[in-house]
Amino acid sequence: MQFSQAGVADVLRSAQRDESFVLEMQDNLQAILKLFGTRYYHGGQRIIPALTNTWYYFMTTLGNLQTLGEEYTGTLRFSNNNTVPSKTAELVWLLLYIGGEPICDRLINSLLNKIKHSNELTEQAKTLLIKLLTFLQEQKHTLKRIHHSLFYIGGKYYNISNRILAIKYVLVREWLRDDTFTQSFKLLGHLSLFYILFNLIQQLWSSKNNGDVAENFVSEVDVSKKGCVLCAENRKNPCATPCGHIFCWDCICDSLKYQHVCPICREVVLPSRIILLQNYF
Repeated sequence: MQFSQAGVADVLRSAQRDESFVLEMQDNLQAILKLFGTRYYHGGQRIIPALTNTWYYFMTTLGNLQTLGEEYTGTLRFSNNNTVPSKTAELVWLLLYIGGEPICDRLINSLLNKIKHSNELTEQAKTLLIKLLTFLQEQKHTLKRIHHSLFYIGGKYYNISNRILAIKYVLVREWLRDDTFTQSFKLLGHLSLFYILFNLIQQLWSSKNNGDVAENFVSEVDVSKKGCVLCAENRKNPCATPCGHIFCWDCICDSLKYQHVCPICREVVLPSRIILLQNYF
């Protein structure tokens, strides 16, 4: 049986439906923890997102069932050979989806430690490898943005874990396919990809003389992002999200009323995790 590839709009609507249900589960679980006291409530903040995502996708995806978002949009998860992904592939996908970034950070830190204490590598090789790994660690958010741009262009892999395991989405109800915004998404993807690569090349070029990519990247971000991206004005009562982005207090609070994600990198952000920067200039 032949299936057509799901469009960007279909995948986005499916993902938003799943995210809204998982966030509702998190709110309910947090409300339960509050009944046991502040200690348990704050202690569970780190594990609640991973716990709810694990339970949700274990009961749906790993059980060979559609998620609520996939059922809502009429989509299925397929591998590149147009078959349902195996249990092993789905399990690896879930591990990467939930803990991919921490695993990557631990792996890079482990490699950096081994390189620094290695007796087999020359000092020149050590310096080059350390700079490369540090650059990858500092630019992980840029790599995410590149992935999102490629998704808007091709519409295949919504998450990086999908791209690694080549898991795409296909339409079951092809008559509901809506290609109205396909060209707009492609244009957005090309423009954002050009902007990201242009900034990345500019940073590499400017850091060539200094030899320090990370410091130049941080200094350029500090100089170029003094305004709030939500209101396009100077920040009032600046505050930071756990992912490191800075907004006006009122702007980010209003944004989180609609969706508990960072407006820039789409990381999950709870209103209770916003930090007011009292001495920020």
